Amino acid sequence: MIEVTVSEAREQLADLLGKVQHSGDRVRVTRHGKPVAVIVSAEEHDFLEQCENLYWGPIAEEAYQEYLKDPGSAKTIEEIMAEDAGVKAAG
Repeated sequence: MIEVTVSEAREQLADLLGKVQHSGDRVRVTRHGKPVAVIVSAEEHDFLEQCENLYWGPIAEEAYQEYLKDPGSAKTIEEIMAEDAGVKAAG
């Protein structure tokens, strides 16, 4: 993975986008030494979104069906994600 500062990314944006698009490299952009963004190709972004939808789609459908049965017991997205992560939601 290529790592650049925000200033470097600004100066080299065209070149970085070319590397991302043609070689599949990823670019981590940092500010004050901390990551703030990652640049990936549009193709990789689409793939990651599909993976996310495949994972969360059935969970969302289950939560919706539970809501239809009893709207008063509907869970928030935070509660669903906390359960999925195996931790109790704060609240």
